[in-house]
Amino acid sequence: MTKWNLNSSLEEAWYLTSNNYYEKQDGYDKENYLEYMKKRQKKSHKRRVEKAKERGEEYYTTLQVRQMEYAQRLATY
Repeated sequence: MTKWNLNSSLEEAWYLTSNNYYEKQDGYDKENYLEYMKKRQKKSHKRRVEKAKERGEEYYTTLQVRQMEYAQRLATY
């Protein structure tokens, strides 16, 4: 999730719920909510990788690794 996603797709729903109820309950503003979601997603991803290793499975296939390397090369140009 990026700031663009938060601003474009989730802003209206976030605004409607947070101003009425959830902001008082949770106390999140947009930036804090974005950081919270990033941490939560990283933690979830890490758990999925660890569980796959425990089961003896490869989380990333060779095709996925190749695609990630290609995307990384494109991002550096």
